[in-house]
Order: sequence, then structure tokens, then C-alpha cells
Amino acid sequence: MKRVIIWVLYILMGVQIALGCAYFISNFGAEQQFRENLVSFLPAGVVYLMQLILAAVSVWYVLGKFGLRRNKYVRGYVCAFFLTVPFLLQMHLARLIWSAGLSAFLWLLGLILEILESGLSRRRTVLLLIAWFLYGILCPDGLWLGGFLLFAAAFFYKRKEKSKQKDLRRGLRIGLAAFFTAGVIFVSNMGLNSAFPEARKIYRENTVGTAVISRFVWPNFANTYYFWSEDVKELLSMDDAVELSRRIDLVGEKFYPDLEKAYGKKKAIMLCVDMGYSCVKVRTRETVSEIARDFEDYFLLPFTIERNLRGEGTSLTAWNYGRMREHTPILVKYYYRYGTFELPFLLLGSFLLWFAGKNDDVGRFLKRRVDGVKNESGFNRQKDSKKYSVPWKFLLFIWILYTVWYTVRSNLPIDYKMALPILFIWYLASVAGLFEKN
Repeated sequence: MKRVIIWVLYILMGVQIALGCAYFISNFGAEQQFRENLVSFLPAGVVYLMQLILAAVSVWYVLGKFGLRRNKYVRGYVCAFFLTVPFLLQMHLARLIWSAGLSAFLWLLGLILEILESGLSRRRTVLLLIAWFLYGILCPDGLWLGGFLLFAAAFFYKRKEKSKQKDLRRGLRIGLAAFFTAGVIFVSNMGLNSAFPEARKIYRENTVGTAVISRFVWPNFANTYYFWSEDVKELLSMDDAVELSRRIDLVGEKFYPDLEKAYGKKKAIMLCVDMGYSCVKVRTRETVSEIARDFEDYFLLPFTIERNLRGEGTSLTAWNYGRMREHTPILVKYYYRYGTFELPFLLLGSFLLWFAGKNDDVGRFLKRRVDGVKNESGFNRQKDSKKYSVPWKFLLFIWILYTVWYTVRSNLPIDYKMALPILFIWYLASVAGLFEKN
């Protein structure tokens, strides 16, 4: 039975790989017309190959940290599966930051898991900080999300290792290095934002003031206008409030910059927080409902995409889909929808394999107890299972962290380009059943 399930999983994955290869061949060199496309002197095909190579190396590396090590053929097959997930391959074949950002995230994740497994060393620490730096300048939220990941890794590591004096001194040095790295990321982002204002436009959305306004106030500028302070009303007329309620892009492009220019950064943030508090107080039920809906949408992101394709929900899925299907509409139609169709079946198959593995463990344990025989291989299997449970616990933490982060970040329509790590986690869980003996 297990063999049948495994082959069904291989076949489902194989169909996606075939569709992905067809899309790659048909669209190699073509450019998807996104607003935030990066300008590069390199031909599109060269950029895509570089992004695919980076993605392949990072996925291969991370799969090994989740236990897929013994069988390199299976590891390569699963790697090909991840490279051809339609929403991920779309980013690998685009002049956007998201493909490289995902690769940096996977490299950072792999290094964290390697440290949790094998311990700290100078080489791993240096590579970890370099990966954080790359993630911080490639992803708009990489500075903060990478910092949270390092903090969580330190917590996991402290629980695993016994506290010693030399470990405390080493931890202090690493903490100072991490603080310095955070400063370098912050300064580098400021420089890049100034040097490339249009290409880095997405980065300007990630401020405390715009996040509070976007999450808790928009689109209720007009409805709650009379609750704002006089300082806000001096810069925002009722007609402006109505226009802001229609266009969320004006929050970061006009309203907040005007507020900061008039009152300074500190007071502008305080005014935004006050507006957010007033809006939550007046429209509590509506605000909580919107946050809960967005949390569900991000947490169940692949299924949110599937619902968006049926015209349900507010998102940028249709826009992303339109960019992808410009050159091969029929192929993309089936390729895109297959990516959401196969996921439930892969998840079910992996669950059945995991459940069968647990039953086998229980059966072997009971047989040893009845026979009165100690089975060292069984002991080692249990030990390996415990060792590999740490990466999955850490992955669950990342899943929740990223869901909360993007939920709180803004009230913008769901955009899966920004949340590729969540998609990666879903598809990793869907093939986890193949990792047990490979």
C-alpha cells in the first residue's frame, strides 16, 4: 500500500514538472510586465537562469536539512518539483526581487537548521550573518523577519545545549555581530532606496506609520473623518479622505509623506497610531473581522489562490495570473490550476505515509516487547525521528510568524509574490511523506 501511495505522489509531481518544463521552454526570454520590474543590462534569459540556479542550490540545501539525504535521485526529483511549482517558477522567470529573496530565505533557514543540528562554529556564524544581510536587502521585511528567525534559533539552540560560561561569552559576541549586521542592512537599504527610488518603491511601504494606517484605518478615512485630531484635519480635507478611501496606494505615496514633512517622523507615527486606535475603537467588530479574514487567507495561502481564481476574495492573484499568461494563455491556465489541484492529494498522500510509518514503529515496538528483544535499529530510528522533529517545529514557527507578519503589515489585497515562504512551506509539507526513508 505504501509503495502505491509513493508512486501516486511521484506521478502527481511528475505532471507538474512536465507542465513546468513546458512553461519554461515556452516563456524563456519573455518578460512579464510587472510594475515593479527591475531594470537590468543583462538579457532576460540570463537573469532567469541565474535565479533558477540560485533557487535550485538553496532548495537542494534545505531539503538535506529536512532529512532528504540518502537518495540523491529522490532529492533531485523533489528539487525539480519545487522549481516547477507554478507560483514559484513564475517568480524565477521574472525581473523581480522575489525569487532571489526566496533563495536568500532558504539559505538562511538551511544555515539555522545546520546550526541546530551540528552546533555553532565561526564559519556557520559568518555564513548565517551573510545570509541575513542578503535576505534583508532583497526582501522588504527581511531585516525584521530574519531577526525574528535568528532570535527563535537562539531559543531553540539554548534549549538543546546546556548553558556554559564559554557559551555565554560566545553568545554575547554573536549578539554584537548580529546587531552590527542589522545596522549594515538598515544603512544599505537606505542607500539603495535613495539610489533606485522607483525600483525599490515596494520598500517604502514598510514603515510603522503606513502599516498602522493601512491595517487599521483604510478604507475608513471618510467614515471616521470627524474622529481625527485637528493636526490631521489640517492636512487632510474631507474630499481627500474620500479619495484615500478609494486608493490605498495614496497612503504611502502622499498622506504619510505629507504628515511626516509637516510634523516630523516621531509625531507623524504617533498621529498614525492615534488614528488607528480611534478607528479600532469605533469599528471594532469590522476591524477584527478583516484581520481574522486576512490571517486565514495568508495561513491557507494556496487555497486562497484557488478561491481567488474562482473570483472569490480581494487579492492580486488575478493580476499576477494575467502577467503569467500573456505569452502562453492555454498552457498557463492548466498549469496554474494544476498547482492548486494537486496540493490536497499530495498532502493526503504524505499524511498516509506518515501514519503508516507511525503504525510500523508501534508494531515493531510491541513485537520487541513480546519477544523480549532489544532492537538497536529501532532505537536509532526513534533517535533520528526526534532529531528531524526540530526542523519541522521550527518550520511551524516560521509558518505562524509569516502569517501574523503579513496579516498585520497592511490591509492591502493578498499578494502571493510577497509571501513565497508560506507557499514553500505548504508544498514542503505536501511531499514530507517521501522524506522518511530517503
